[in-house]
Amino acid sequence: MTMLPDRERQALREVGRTAISAPMSWALVLLFLLTIASVGLLEPVVDDFHDRDVADEEPAAEDTSGLWRQFAASVSESFRSFESEGLNRANHQLQLVMDEFEVRLEEESFLRRLVLPPLQGFLSSRLGVGNEQAYLGRADWLFYRPDVDYVTGRGFLEEDVLWARVLQSDPWADPPRPDPMAALRELDAGLRAKGIHLLLLPTPVKPMLEPASFSGRFTRQSPPLQNPSFDEFCRRLEEHGIDFLDVTADLWRHGQSSPEPLYLRTDTHWAPAAVEHVAESLSRTLIALDLAQQSEAGVFFQRPSEVENLGDIARMLTPTPGQAERWRQRVASHRVVDASGRPWKSDSQAEVLLLGDSFSNIYSDSSLGWGVGSGLAEQLSFYLQRPVDKIALNAGGALAARRALRRHWAGSSGRLESKRVVIYQFAVRELKQGDWSLVGLD
Repeated sequence: MTMLPDRERQALREVGRTAISAPMSWALVLLFLLTIASVGLLEPVVDDFHDRDVADEEPAAEDTSGLWRQFAASVSESFRSFESEGLNRANHQLQLVMDEFEVRLEEESFLRRLVLPPLQGFLSSRLGVGNEQAYLGRADWLFYRPDVDYVTGRGFLEEDVLWARVLQSDPWADPPRPDPMAALRELDAGLRAKGIHLLLLPTPVKPMLEPASFSGRFTRQSPPLQNPSFDEFCRRLEEHGIDFLDVTADLWRHGQSSPEPLYLRTDTHWAPAAVEHVAESLSRTLIALDLAQQSEAGVFFQRPSEVENLGDIARMLTPTPGQAERWRQRVASHRVVDASGRPWKSDSQAEVLLLGDSFSNIYSDSSLGWGVGSGLAEQLSFYLQRPVDKIALNAGGALAARRALRRHWAGSSGRLESKRVVIYQFAVRELKQGDWSLVGLD
């Protein structure tokens, strides 16, 4: 039998028993509880002093003391729902309220505002590290993680991938429907019943067409990347008679002949030149399918415009002032105006309706910071020389746009009565991460 040295026997005895007195145990427990509670307790006080300092300025974020009041009201409402809807429903509602409160408190916490910008600035500038939402590419290019996951992950139509999305969803919310086919067939059937043609416009995301700006393994001549399930997705659309326009290859060829990039350097969205090229291709497709006719020139005109902004991915990294200045980008676009020089407006009685997301809105919605009057619907109007109707939402993904269409479907405005075609534009990342639940168009 091997005898251990005295020092090792002593170490084993000490590892096996750690003596902590009762007062010390209570002190550690109280210190831990005080630490995790201090942020929430200090928030109203810090915000009160902050509001006094910036009383004449517009607040950058909602006062977190208001979040506490909303939380208390929501909890009271959850308890009141116990009498009318039962314990399970009240518990479900309370969990949703608590989750939302925790997320908003984390996002708007003074500690986050104080610590995160310099820490993330050090990580990104010194170590080249992004965060859970953003990746740092080459030469100050930034990439959105879900976009990268779309092209590097497994096929979005694989059975175990679909089931994993359901099983990993929020247990306190309704599970998403990950397979897009049933939702698109519902949309197509509903529109056909009204005599309206559906044309899908799955929009490629930045890593597909700008991989050389993400990794040195690629060059500008590298062919576009794609998710393994996309070809099967297109085959199923053809099988069900649903028309679509895949602009990926066309955009790539356009990029080969142009010195300008196809996407914004620090934003998730495409560049103005790419929007105009897709609008021109889309107009040719509509004419070829006899879904729209090109009018004589002189209805809409393009006017040069420039805008400078900080991209949405850059804002995800909470940049320091120096980084924000370096990541700002100036781009040239074309605003669309009518014959009188007035800005383009959506026409609810137009025969063409663009149903889209922020890719349609990026140069239309001033809140996105990239100008107005230069978006996909505007450029389509220019190339068709005809008015276009638009329903586009910046958030909510694949589900929000179809729900917005359903509201007009059920409304009394008659907005859909004049339509011949609905162009449904969505970012292809939605095929992998979007909620494709049915919306009940009938």
